[in-house]
Amino acid sequence: MNELSLRYSDERDKTYGIAGMAITLVACDGEKYLAGIHLDAEPGECVVMTHDYGFKGNPRMSAKIVWNQTLNDLRTSTSMVLGNIACRRYVLGGRAMSESDTAGIRRAVRTEGAEHCSLDTDEADALFDSCLGYVHRIFTHSGIHSIARGFADRLADRRSMTAAEAVEILAQLGLR
Repeated sequence: MNELSLRYSDERDKTYGIAGMAITLVACDGEKYLAGIHLDAEPGECVVMTHDYGFKGNPRMSAKIVWNQTLNDLRTSTSMVLGNIACRRYVLGGRAMSESDTAGIRRAVRTEGAEHCSLDTDEADALFDSCLGYVHRIFTHSGIHSIARGFADRLADRRSMTAAEAVEILAQLGLR
């Protein structure tokens, strides 16, 4: 895995990565899980999710409901990480994501999928490929580039946003 591809090179790179995660989350109808965004937080802590994201349920919930929620959370997390990289590559860098950008994420999905959802390698790869294809379609759409730039600029100015503010800004920029 190309470890450097997952690290931010500077603040501008970080704002585009966060913009990619926010755009992907909204595009995947997952904005209900967004609690806030904080540019000055440590990487990995910039996008804050609600307390019920990743919540494994309670003993009174059926195993199927818990499994479906866990699988959905894995799909959402995978898409957000891929959205982070895609926005930085396609929008900021003007180039496509490479296999070295995504190989480590694929391995992580295999591990997490096996551990938390009992997915075999083929099932985990299918989930990863589905997320990658969706994120690729999002960030190769030319209209998304102006949305990503606008959101990254506003994030750089504001430094922090609530979930409602982030969703509203994305809507104002044209992401519905």
